[in-house]
Amino acid sequence: MREEIYAYLSRLYCLSVLPEEGLSRLARVARTKVLVRGELLFNEGEEVECIYILYTGSIRLFKTSSEGRELVVKLVREGELLGCEVLFREPRHMMSAVSEEVSEVIVLPRDVFREVYLKEMGDAGVRLLESLSSCIREMVSLVEDLAFKDVEMRVLNKLYEIAISKAEGQRVFLCLTHQDIASMVGSVREVVSRTMSRLKRRGVIVDSTVKGFRVDLFRLEEAILERESSVGTIKAL
Repeated sequence: MREEIYAYLSRLYCLSVLPEEGLSRLARVARTKVLVRGELLFNEGEEVECIYILYTGSIRLFKTSSEGRELVVKLVREGELLGCEVLFREPRHMMSAVSEEVSEVIVLPRDVFREVYLKEMGDAGVRLLESLSSCIREMVSLVEDLAFKDVEMRVLNKLYEIAISKAEGQRVFLCLTHQDIASMVGSVREVVSRTMSRLKRRGVIVDSTVKGFRVDLFRLEEAILERESSVGTIKAL
């Protein structure tokens, strides 16, 4: 079986560039796992302990909202890797994975996989992968927001993300137009303008000028918590 796994790994596009020593090491520590239809391989938020390669079958990658709605991000094909997108950043799965049919995966310990790749890539390669991993995380987060959150919640979260990075006090000036915000949250200016008007009435947005506006961090955090609480209440009902 080790020879079969070695031969399979050496044919994969993403692993074929590894030297014989690296492939042999991966093959020695690899094991296989069979999943029945509907079996969970890993959950979103779990620590990444292994890297998986789909050997046979089909696996669905998905995210779940707080209300239980599901967003399918990708159907994994045979020969593709699962879990490596966060290998060089925070080692927690960004999505959940479940088998669509009887499937078999090759399981590789995360630490060994990292060591083999680090030896080949060096510091420059690792930094590149770290940057790519951050981009993937941001893209998945954006897709999740568009699928699960309304415009107001997306605006609140984006304002908080930007404001907290610039915070030097309770009120933070943001040099942004309504069109800038609309582009960031995947909406249109008219809808964002109505949202911003509501936030002004609540005291979240203050001191608006043609150059931008100030955000009251305390009121902003309060508004986010209120929205999250309301979603939790609806889910409980």
